[in-house]
Amino acid sequence: MGNFSLDVSKWCGKSLDRIDIVSRKIALEMFRRVILRTPVDTGRARGNWQSTVGAPAFGTLEETDKSGRAAIARATTACLAWKTVSGASILLTNNLPYIERLEHGHSKQAPAGMVAVTVAEFGGVVQEEARP
Repeated sequence: MGNFSLDVSKWCGKSLDRIDIVSRKIALEMFRRVILRTPVDTGRARGNWQSTVGAPAFGTLEETDKSGRAAIARATTACLAWKTVSGASILLTNNLPYIERLEHGHSKQAPAGMVAVTVAEFGGVVQEEARP
């Protein structure tokens, strides 16, 4: 294999590594925004955001997390474990029976929801996180 082939192979490897890093940063920032936008009464809604790789979480947690720190820590762990080249998806799931009502403005704390607002910001998050 010539020098050109070796250089292209190195470049491809570095590019895939960069894609993985940026993808993890984007996912974590999106998850963080959803979690922190979740209205807080008891903290149960924030505490039930579950981050997984490959398949959505099932069930609910008994955890309350008013600050969102525990849910963000779980999201960080999932993002660090996720490899985009594996083809697996990373997911943020909340299975509380009232989470959809919160998303649709049931709480005055988040009248526009959490997920929809964050999804609308996706392009900006990508630009922000993809900067070298």
